This record gives sequence, structure tokens and C-alpha cells, in this order.
Amino acid sequence: MESIGSYLKRQREMRKISLEEIAQTTKISLKCLAALEADDLAALPGEVFAKGFIRSYARAIGLNSDEALLQFEEYLKTVASPDPRKGHVRWLRHGGLQLKSWVVFVVLMVVVVVAAYLSSR
Repeated sequence: MESIGSYLKRQREMRKISLEEIAQTTKISLKCLAALEADDLAALPGEVFAKGFIRSYARAIGLNSDEALLQFEEYLKTVASPDPRKGHVRWLRHGGLQLKSWVVFVVLMVVVVVAAYLSSR
């Protein structure tokens, strides 16, 4: 099965539309559009955003956006690293570590404040 990125890129090139034109039309950054065409799903902000990007991209080049999204869903079934708890691709693998670090920091700060308050009594 053809990946969603290569499908979109092939369709765009057949229509002789530049990536810059799509970026201007859709207001999606060139970086995200390039990641989409390269099938670099981890570089995209999340599945909801990826679907929105595909819908906007498809419309910008004259494709049926619903068909493009169906192709994306089929493509997702073939890619590795599914999340067994949710049944879909994990997004932002590197971002999860940052979130965990932030939560630990906040918890530690609360403990420090409570300890300081209790020791000052």
C-alpha cells in the first residue's frame, strides 16, 4: 500500500503545485507539510492535527478530503508502534518524556512548599 505522504506528494506534483503554495493556502507550516509528505508522523503535533492537515492539504490540491482521510486510516493500520491500550499510533513519543518531567517538577515543588509551611509552624 502506498503511504499517505507519497500519495499526497504524487498528487501534488501531478498538479504542478508547490509545497509553498499549499502552505500559503492552508496556513500549515512548511515543516509540517514536509513531515507529512515524508511520513514522519512523529514530527507532527498529534493524530487530530495530522488528520486536519491531510484534509486541508487534499482540498488545496483538489482531492476528495474524505478519501484522503480513509487512505490515511488504512496507512495507519500498516505502520509500526501501535499503542496496545488504544489501538492507534503513538504520537509525540519524545513529548511524553517532557510532560512526565514537568509533572514530577510540579509535584516536587508542592512537596517543598508544604514542607516549608509545616516546618515554619
